[in-house]
Amino acid sequence: MTRSRKLNNEDVFQIFMNAYAMSIEPHTNYLGPRASENFDIAMRLSLEGIGAVLQNRDEYTVIREVVPGSPAGLSNKLKVGDRIVGVAQGESDKFTDVLGWRIDDVVQLIRGPKDSTVKLQVLGADAGPDGKPFVLSLVRKKISMEEQSAKRSILEVKDGAVKRRIGVISLPTFYQDWDARRKGDKDYKSATRDVARLLGELKKEKVDNVLIDLRNNGGGSLTEAVELTGLFIDRGPVVQQRNAEGRVEVEADNVPGLSWDGPVGVLINRGSASASEIFAAAIQDYGRGLVIGEPSFGKGTVQTLVNLDRFGQSDKSRFGELKMTIAQFFRINGGTTQLRGVTPDIKLASTSDAENFGESSYDNALPYTQIKPAVYIPAGELKEIVPILDKKHEARVAKDKDYQYLLDDISYVKKQRQDNVVSLNETVRRKERDQQEARAKLREQRLAAGPSPDDPILVPDPKDALNKAIAAKPANPRAAQRQANQVRGAIRTDDGLQADERSLSAELDAEKAAKNAKDVLLNEAVHILADEVSVLRTDTRLASRVLPYVSDK
Repeated sequence: MTRSRKLNNEDVFQIFMNAYAMSIEPHTNYLGPRASENFDIAMRLSLEGIGAVLQNRDEYTVIREVVPGSPAGLSNKLKVGDRIVGVAQGESDKFTDVLGWRIDDVVQLIRGPKDSTVKLQVLGADAGPDGKPFVLSLVRKKISMEEQSAKRSILEVKDGAVKRRIGVISLPTFYQDWDARRKGDKDYKSATRDVARLLGELKKEKVDNVLIDLRNNGGGSLTEAVELTGLFIDRGPVVQQRNAEGRVEVEADNVPGLSWDGPVGVLINRGSASASEIFAAAIQDYGRGLVIGEPSFGKGTVQTLVNLDRFGQSDKSRFGELKMTIAQFFRINGGTTQLRGVTPDIKLASTSDAENFGESSYDNALPYTQIKPAVYIPAGELKEIVPILDKKHEARVAKDKDYQYLLDDISYVKKQRQDNVVSLNETVRRKERDQQEARAKLREQRLAAGPSPDDPILVPDPKDALNKAIAAKPANPRAAQRQANQVRGAIRTDDGLQADERSLSAELDAEKAAKNAKDVLLNEAVHILADEVSVLRTDTRLASRVLPYVSDK
C-alpha cells in the first residue's frame, strides 16, 4: 500500500502507455523521462554523481554500497548503512527532507552535472532515529559502473599430467556510449573494446581456450554484437535485418584480422537475448566456436529509440522515448532466433522455466520465419568434434555429485510449479519445511567437504585484490550454498519479509557468498573447452577443420 501511494503521474502514464504498446508487440515500450535517462546510463555504463548505491529501508534512503575512488569513497565519511535524510544543491543551507521519499526521487536530487556540489544530511548507521545527522559536501564526478563491464578470469583444469588454462570473459550487457562515440571521443566506453583488451591480456597469460559467458545478458547495442563477432572472424556478414517493407540489409564485419584465433566457446542460458543471440548464432554459423548451455531467449527483433522531446514546443520539454520494433533480424544461414532462440551445440542443465520466460511465453510474439542465407564462408567445421565432446561431458556429469544435485533440484522445482499448491495444514507445511532443510543440509555438507579434485581452479590475477582474497580464503561454504540454492530457486524458503525488511548486513553477506559459491554450469563449460583443447592437440586433422585460422599460419 505504501508503494502504491508513491506512484506519480509519470508512473501512471508510463504504465498505461506500456500496456497499450505491449499489446501490439512485446518489445515496443514507452520510456518516461526518468526511465529514458536510466536506460542511457545502463548503455554507457557511467553517470555523473557521488558514487553511492542507494536503497529504501524503513522509509530511509540507505547507503548500500560506496564505489571505490568515487567522491563518496574518497570522502572516507560515508559507509554502508548510513542514512541520507536531507539533500541540498550547491552551497545552499536549504535542505530538502527526503525521509519517506521514493528512491528514484532521492537519486534524482543527488545526481547532477559534473563538478557541481551536492550537500547531504547523513544519519550514521549506528545512530538512533533521534541521532544528530552530520553534513557532507561532495563534488559530483563521472562515475564508471565497472561492475557491469566485461571481466576476465582464468580457470585451470587438470588433464592428466598437464593443466589446461581456460580464459573466461563475462559480459553482462552489450554496452556502448553512443554520445561519446558520435562526438569522436577516443576513449568511449564499448563492450567490444573492453573484450578486445581482455583477449590481449589472456593471450599474454597463454590460455588454451576462451569462453565468452553471456548468461543473463539481455542484449544491448546491435553494433557491439557485430563488432564483437569481428574479434573472432576475419571478415564477413554477421546478421541480416528485414524491415517492414521486406528489404533485407546485411550487417557485416569489414575489419580484417582477429583478436583471438584460437578455439572459443559461448555460454548461454534462457536469459541470453537479442544481441547475445546475434553473437552466439554468428559464432555457431561460422563454425567458429562451441555454443554451450540451454536454448536462449528467442528475441529476434530490432528496436530503435525515438526521442519524443523533439516534438515538444520548448527546450525544457521532457517526454521520454519510444522504444519501437522496426525490423526482424536473421542469422546469416537464413534462420531466425525468433521464438526458438539459439540451440546449443552441447546442452547443459536448464534452470529456467521456458513456459513462463522467453519470447515463446508472449501471446503476441512474432512467428518464426526464414529468409535466404547471406553469402559467407564458414571459418571452421565442428560436426566431428561435437559428438566427441558431448560424450565426454555426459560421462563426467554422471559422476559429478554437484551437477547431479543441480539436476535433482531442478526436478524438485519443476514439480512444485506443476503442483501449484501450498498446503494450509500446519503439519504438512512443517513436514515440507523439514524436507527443504534436509535438502539444504545435504548441499551444505557436500560443499563443506571442499572442492572436488577435478574442479577448475581459479588463477588469481595479481592486479585484482578480490581474486587474491578469494584464492586465499574461500567463502563460507554453508552461507554460499544456501544463498546459491535460493538464487537458482532450487529450495524455496519464505521468511515472510519484504526485500527491504531484511537486515542489510545479512543481505550483503548473502550476496557476497552467492558470488563466491561454486558455479556448477560454468565449471562444466570450462571442462568441455579443456576437453576440446586435448582433442585438438592429439588430432591434427580435426584441428585443421576446427581452427583454420591457426592451421593457415
